[in-house]
Amino acid sequence: MTVAKTERDIDIRFVEVPYKCKCGYEGKETILVSNNVGILDTRCEKCNRRIVEARIIDTEEVHS
Repeated sequence: MTVAKTERDIDIRFVEVPYKCKCGYEGKETILVSNNVGILDTRCEKCNRRIVEARIIDTEEVHS
């Protein structure tokens, strides 16, 4: 019995995404995206509140 190995393209990239804090501050952060999913983990520059979000990034958003 033989096992066939297939090569898979690795979909990893860096994307700059906007975020908005509860205090109203808006900023941008660069996150690592794999298979169109990225985790935003940052602190607000104004009030120092931690912002953690899971983001689904469409490939159409990135290219436009």
